[in-house]
Amino acid sequence: MMRKIILGVGFLLAAQGAQARSVWDGAYTEDQAARGATSYQQNCGRCHGANLSGTFEIPPLVGRFVPYWSGTTLDVLVEYISQAMPLGRPGSLSPAVNADITAFILKSNGFPAGTKELGTSASDQKAITFDSMPPKKRAKAR
Repeated sequence: MMRKIILGVGFLLAAQGAQARSVWDGAYTEDQAARGATSYQQNCGRCHGANLSGTFEIPPLVGRFVPYWSGTTLDVLVEYISQAMPLGRPGSLSPAVNADITAFILKSNGFPAGTKELGTSASDQKAITFDSMPPKKRAKAR
């Protein structure tokens, strides 16, 4: 009985640890963001602008973009990109290209790079929260 309780607590702690990962922990690599920059210019820059600032009709992917996605997990953003973009060809990019473009967007918004690439599976992406503020600032805001 005690062994089952200890195992249960271990699984619970592991699950909580997986949920605690944030974009501030480094959700992509520099190489992935560099690939994403190229893919972004080829597939997204025409509408969202070379510097991600958007246009009168097309929303920016920097600045006010961050609070809009705050509180979600990265799978929500990647799924939106993969299903709705690019304009005129939605759903035409591979999961790897969508993850690379997401990495470039994160880098462009000042989120730090890490040592592991953003994965292409929804379960990997779901484990990373999109927090608009770094952990220290979030703690002060509470």
